[in-house]
Amino acid sequence: MIRQMTILVLVLTVNLSCCGQNQVASKDGVLSSTSLQIDTSTIAVLPFDTAQKWLFIDSKPVELTNADLTQVEKLLKECIDNYNPDQERQFKEINDKHPNYKLDKKNFIIDLSRYKRQYIAAINSQGEKEIWVNCFCNTWDTDWKKEIIEVMDGGNCYFNLKINLTKGEYYELMVNGDA
Repeated sequence: MIRQMTILVLVLTVNLSCCGQNQVASKDGVLSSTSLQIDTSTIAVLPFDTAQKWLFIDSKPVELTNADLTQVEKLLKECIDNYNPDQERQFKEINDKHPNYKLDKKNFIIDLSRYKRQYIAAINSQGEKEIWVNCFCNTWDTDWKKEIIEVMDGGNCYFNLKINLTKGEYYELMVNGDA
């Protein structure tokens, strides 16, 4: 009877410790959560390809966690909150000087609710987790959940930046120009 009770307790302990953990091994052996809490209608997490030398130099793939995604959103919002006031001033100056241009403020100001996003994560050579965030208004009928959206021009409908999660910093904000 004691032996059966011991086995039952052991089985229950193993089952309880595994509950709620949705982890799978990726092709490089890194464990990753399969239950990222993201809005997949607006955000896609794409895999980092080491052949993408232009993205992150001397880096390797890494999985994102829900905590990482929360920090990405916070830093992305901070970046845009810092970017928009200057754009607001430019819009006002040009619009005041040339009211006949009939400018649209949305071509100056970034409202994150208008954008779909792609995230690519990597660990750099210093062991820091970095994310490339690619934002866009138009997908040009591509499978944006699998292919990187890259366009020339397009104005502020297309922009990207990098976020260093380890340092809690954003950098290299690049907003496309108008042709």
